[in-house]
Amino acid sequence: MTTPAGFEELHRLAGEAARFARIFSVEQDAEKTFTGHDETELVTVAVNADGQVTDVELAPDWDRTIDPRKLGATVAEAVNAATANRVTEWADRVAEAGAEPDEPAPPRTPAPVTINPSAAAIEDLLYLLHRVGQETNPSERGRRRAPEPALPALVKGKSDGGHVVVALNGTTVAEVRVETNTMWIGGANHLEVASELHSAFEAAYRRAAEEAPVRRTDSAVAELQARTADPQEFVARLFGLDR
Repeated sequence: MTTPAGFEELHRLAGEAARFARIFSVEQDAEKTFTGHDETELVTVAVNADGQVTDVELAPDWDRTIDPRKLGATVAEAVNAATANRVTEWADRVAEAGAEPDEPAPPRTPAPVTINPSAAAIEDLLYLLHRVGQETNPSERGRRRAPEPALPALVKGKSDGGHVVVALNGTTVAEVRVETNTMWIGGANHLEVASELHSAFEAAYRRAAEEAPVRRTDSAVAELQARTADPQEFVARLFGLDR
């Protein structure tokens, strides 16, 4: 049996598509949390699979080592450590998903394949790629210089007692500010301080969700992502493969 011209390349591309499909299918365990500590290990923060802070714990004697004026920065340090642990585990899982199987299946003789490229499908794809270029390249939208995008404003949330403010830059914790110019920080125990921190994070995430921009539904980029969600099916439709 004669192997159709170009079949080996298509087979290789299909293998690459399958590898990327395994990588893109990796999902975080929605119930799992990741913890991190500051340098003194007196502050512990937990984040969920989305990277949001879900818990803050302080050691009972935290203020013997940590200057209350630096508590906000110390909490942010613990948040960064927890986030780094989350990203590290995610990267490990992606690397594992993308690795080739230890014992690959033995090669088999390919079945006869009829390649009949669809001119209409190719033309439609080229037009879609043109629209993607217009969306992602400001110079394609016209000769006028597009205005510089405004920097996103920080989203802030205040704790229930008003003693802690958390600022978010997108999904990143930009600042944790703890009130230290009153008697509160000196009289509150570690559980009360942790509760204020926790409620400030919750308030910031709520406000960020409320102010999130509405996602476009007519985006060419989104349409291209949807079409290529199943790479093998996409290639089969484009080349008119009889499978």
